[in-house]
Formats: sequence, structure tokens, C-alpha cells
Amino acid sequence: MFLSQHDVTVDTVSELLWYLQRPESVSNAERDMSTGLQNSPTEIVEVDLAQLGPSPPRIISIDRPRPSLFALIIGINEYLDPGIKNLTGAVADADSVRDFLLQDIGVPPEQIKNLRNAEATRLAIETEIQNLSDSSAIEKNSPILIFYAGHGAQMPAGDLPAIDGKIQMLIPHDFSLAGSEDEQGQGVLDVRLSSLLADLALKKGNNITCILDSCHSGSGTRNDERDPTFAVRSIELPQSYTIPSSIRPSHSDFESSRASAIAKGSENTGMRSHVLLAACLPDQEAKERHGSGAFTSALLTLFREQGLDQLTYQGVIANLPDLPLRPPRSYSIRLQGPQPKRELYPVKRSVHKPGHFVLQAGEAHGITAGAEFDIYSDMDMTSLIGRVVVSEPPSCFNALCSIKSEADSNSALLQGSDCPVESAYALQMRAGEIKSLRVLIPLVEDFIYVFRRIASDMQNGDNVILLVDSEDEQPDLIVSSRPSSQSPSSVARFEIMSPLCRQHGLTRMPFDIPLDEADSAKKIHHILRSAAHFYHHLNCSANSKSRRIIEGTNIEVECFQLQESEDLSDFGDILVPDPEGKNLNIGGVITIDIDGAQNEDAEELPAYGYKITNNTGLNLYASLFYFDFSDLSIEPYFLPPTAKNGMIETPLPAHDCLTIGYGSSGTPPYSYLVREGEDVDVGALKLFLSTDYVDYRRIAQKSPFETDHRGTKRVNRLSKRSLWTR
Repeated sequence: MFLSQHDVTVDTVSELLWYLQRPESVSNAERDMSTGLQNSPTEIVEVDLAQLGPSPPRIISIDRPRPSLFALIIGINEYLDPGIKNLTGAVADADSVRDFLLQDIGVPPEQIKNLRNAEATRLAIETEIQNLSDSSAIEKNSPILIFYAGHGAQMPAGDLPAIDGKIQMLIPHDFSLAGSEDEQGQGVLDVRLSSLLADLALKKGNNITCILDSCHSGSGTRNDERDPTFAVRSIELPQSYTIPSSIRPSHSDFESSRASAIAKGSENTGMRSHVLLAACLPDQEAKERHGSGAFTSALLTLFREQGLDQLTYQGVIANLPDLPLRPPRSYSIRLQGPQPKRELYPVKRSVHKPGHFVLQAGEAHGITAGAEFDIYSDMDMTSLIGRVVVSEPPSCFNALCSIKSEADSNSALLQGSDCPVESAYALQMRAGEIKSLRVLIPLVEDFIYVFRRIASDMQNGDNVILLVDSEDEQPDLIVSSRPSSQSPSSVARFEIMSPLCRQHGLTRMPFDIPLDEADSAKKIHHILRSAAHFYHHLNCSANSKSRRIIEGTNIEVECFQLQESEDLSDFGDILVPDPEGKNLNIGGVITIDIDGAQNEDAEELPAYGYKITNNTGLNLYASLFYFDFSDLSIEPYFLPPTAKNGMIETPLPAHDCLTIGYGSSGTPPYSYLVREGEDVDVGALKLFLSTDYVDYRRIAQKSPFETDHRGTKRVNRLSKRSLWTR
């Protein structure tokens, strides 16, 4: 390859990168890539302020955009049944939320529906949620808030499929402890609420936030025995209480819950139909004191102090103060909002090794030796203390760090015990030792700007891409230049070298990048970096000490084709494993015969679900991802909820199972198809397990290719079935 700016011919990648990283070459590259800026003249306008005169400044009135948020706000202090203890702060909480929307946010009153006390019957609550779905005033993807303050309760699920064997419910004003044979006096069951929200998400989009300041622990018939000034927002149901058949949830209610409402083609990573902010976990207590709920008060204070535009859902959880809950203290968020860009990890001084620091994140979080972190004194990152580097291979959940002495901002860290890092936060600035993506690119002029971008990465210490000279060096990908059948220019083609893919007939990605476009180098570079992320997380594994979890048959993963059952709800069909079908996971390989189908209408394709069985004595957190080799996307099939300090229930308890795509997990089934022009597609399922909570949302990624043609589809089962009777 001839480099004209150096008047030299290079024969290897090493030679090419050596020349490209020389200062004069880099400056040339910068000049070449900034032609657009050079062709944009800059005009400077001089203004003589003295000519403006002494006139006072004009007051300009700027119309504030009309907020598009719609809300249903429910607060219940008074209950019809004399056996239910009334509350004192639920209505006040609802009024506070209403006032916040009206005064702080500027939501028009006509966009807020209020239900208080006697207005908040079971029928009224369910009807008003349905009215949100049917409202012509609410546009698709408008933000919708549903707030509830009042009692909650739970009861054994019996033979009904339910998480932890319990059915939870909100207690409306007209609830009867004695129960009834019909719908009168019943609660709003959790699965019914989920079904209503699923329908709402289908019609209005999944920009829905549900805030519940209640609990279900069954101890709310009395005040807190340790502090009588607290009242608990839950009631204890009599053992004789049963759910009447008229509202008894069928399996279809579970299937038509949040996840079933995913709009076909949606790519909101990690999102389902709504976000749920709850005051506590199912076995904890939500409390009120001095006429208001502790959770709502803290939430509104946080909103006003930090501003809604500065908070993510995870930020809400992290910044809420500890409340007077029974231990363990926690808040529960059942569904995540947008994926955070980077995570903050707690860091403290090492007690056993002076001059070092312990990062409360380790191998399970993707941390490796050599990773660098900036240390801040608070979560707002207002005060930078210094920089540390992971000094040795980390353990599962912790990493030992030393001070990066050459950093410019380490004066505070070097002060020893006077340094205010008893409780600080670390933001990762540079990755540690990772296995680079091995890429073979021919030394031709078509790829010169791709090489320059990779050389720039290397100068910045970013070595996620390793260029090799031949196939003998076992590249992960081969990028080649091929003539295009649709244009006179060439296209870049991406060849997959994974033995797993080639064994099953997938040899290249079905997407080409035209090389005559101005941003072709940028696109190819982005694809390669996405591939590096893809293969890093696909190939990473735990150390030998952690592998005992999956030894032998400790963890079983089964795959089943699903079929419609005879159950049906107002929201669609229920899917269950085919009773005559077998586990499709044979020896770690799942083979699905598409039968030539390339139809992207996922409703017409077979649906599949998964069952993960935990045969260990450990309670485990599980996250399941689908890695698509054809487009480099990483799709989360299951992620645990998020909670303050990771205090959430384990989704995969000891000697129990987790179902994905059916059952009570609230996750959608999936269908699979081959893309146009392909005969086969290959993907990999990877299961991440840990005994401590780890947030793996950072692993998910969209395809770097500009396409909607994916090899896996979430199934939308909300269409109604045609029925007849006589």
C-alpha cells in the first residue's frame, strides 16, 4: 500500500500504523477530514452598543410549551369496610402529586384525573385506566403517570401461577374483607393492573410511569410497634378470603401483562410496557407519618431539588434517602428506563492495604486489571478527587485500586488519611486489560480512513481493535472490498470467522457498506467497535472459583415451542409450552426450522420460551441475552429489576425455576426468522448468574447497521381471537 504523504510503500499493518501515528500524518488526516469546516465561512458581525441608546430592556413573554403529560392520581384515606383501618396521609400525598404537576410542571388541570376516597372504587380505578387507553387527546408516546396512595394486600396464589406464590392487590375504597361471590368489594389484582397497563402501552406507547405508595406485607392493621407515630399502608386479609371466579385471573392475565404489550419492532433496550416505582418490596412496609407518606414526600423533594430533566429512573432510586422501612431498606423499581451511559461505583479506602482503595465492583461488572477510574466526592460528580487504577485482577464484586501517580488531579488522594474518600464514587474512564477484537483489513486505499481512525484509538490508549496481517493470525472478522451490484463503487463486506457460525453455515453479515459515501469510514469504524463490544461480552467468563455455580447439572436451560392455550383474556391469547413438545436445547444447541419463512410479521411465526432451573442451594440473580451474529445486536431476554443498593428479590431462587416468554415472569415470547437473502441465521444465548445483584443493562446494544430486519422478534399476542358460542 502506497502512502503518498510519506512517499513510502507499506507491506504490513504494523508499518502502516507506525506511519499513521506520526504527528505529521495525524495532522494531515485531520486536515483531510475537516474539509467541510474549511468550506464553511465564518462571519463576524460587530455591533456598536452605544448606538442602542439608554432604553430599558424589554420584557419578552415566552409562551411555555403545553406539557403533554396525562395523569391519573388516586388517594384513599377512608375505607367503606369498618374492619379496614383508615389512613391519614394518602389523600394528602395524592394532592401533593397533583399540585406538583400543576404548579411545578405546568400540566393543565384537564389532563389530570383525580380519584379520592369514595370516588376510588375498584370499577372506577380500572375504568379510568381504560379511559387513558381510549382517550383521543393522548398522542402516541405521550408521558402518562399513574399514582396510587392507599392500602395494599397480598394472599396465597394457590394453584395460580404467580411470583413467590402470592397474588398482590391494591385496596380500593369499596373493598370488603368478608369477600363476595361477584366483583363487588374486590381489589385491583396485580395481574389485572398489569393487563390494563399492557393495553395502555399498546395504544399509547410505553412512556408510562406507575408510582405506588403502598405495600402488601399484611401488617397494616396496626401501627408500627416500635414507633406509634407511623402507620403502615397495608391490610391483612382473613385466611378465609378467596378470589371469586368472576375475577379470578386465568393464565391469560399473566401472559397479557406488561411484557406482552411490546410494540412489534420496538427497540427500546430493556423497556417493557411501563416503569413501576414502588415504595418497598413485597415483604416490606410503606409507612406514613404526620399526615404524609414517607416515600411520596421523599420522591417529591427529590424531584424539586434535582429537577425531573436531570433524573433517570436509576437516579431516582440511587438518590432517595433511606426511609423508615423494616430491614432490609430498599425501594423497588420493576422496570428500567433508558440505559445509563456509564455507571458510578462506590469506592472506599482499603483498611488492609494503606494507600489503596476498594472499588465496590469487580469481575462480574466487567472490571479488569488496568482499568482507570476518576474518583468524585459525590454522585453529582461536582468535585473530582483524583484517579485510580485497578492494580490486580479483581474478585467477583470488588477490585483493589492504587493511585495513578502521574494523574494531574491526585493531590487529594495523595494526602493520605485527610482525603475525603470514606464514601466516594468512581467513574470508569479507561478500560482495563481485555481481549481485543482481531480484525483483518486489506492494505488498500479504500480503507485508509478506517486505518486512521484505528490509529487514533491506539494513540489514546484504546486497543479494543487489534489489526492482523493474515488469516493465520485467527481474526474474528475479515473486512474486504467487493464490487457492488447496485453502484459502480465498491462495498465493504464483513466476513464472520467464528467456528460456531461457520459450522452452521453463516459466513458473513448480510449488510454491506458503500465505500463511496463521505461517512463510510466512520460507519465501518463504528461497526468494528460494536463488534468488539459484542465479542468481548460473548466470550467473557468467570474465574475458576465462580464456575462452581454451573458445574454439572446445577443450572439447566430449556427451550420450548409455545402454543395457544384455551384460556383467553380481553387482551389476547395465552401461550404455554406445547405439551407434546420436547426441550429443544440438545447438547447446548437449539435448532429451529424456519421452513423458508422470511416474514417479519411475528404474529405468524412460532413463538418460543425458555425455562431456567436452579438446582443449587444458592439464590441467584439471572440475566439472559441473545447475541445476533448477523447484525451484532445484543438483546436482553431477561433482566432483574433495579433497586436501591441492589436490595431486590432474586428472580432465580434456590431449587426453583424462572420462565421467560411465558408464565409469571412478565417477559415476552420470541419468534425467529431468517433475513432476506439468507438461508441460515445464528445467535447465541448467554446467561449471567451471580449471588449478588449486578446491573448488566450496559451489555445490551442495538445493531450498528442501519436496518430493522432482525433475526429475532418479540411476539405481540394482543390480537383478539375469533370465537363463537351457542
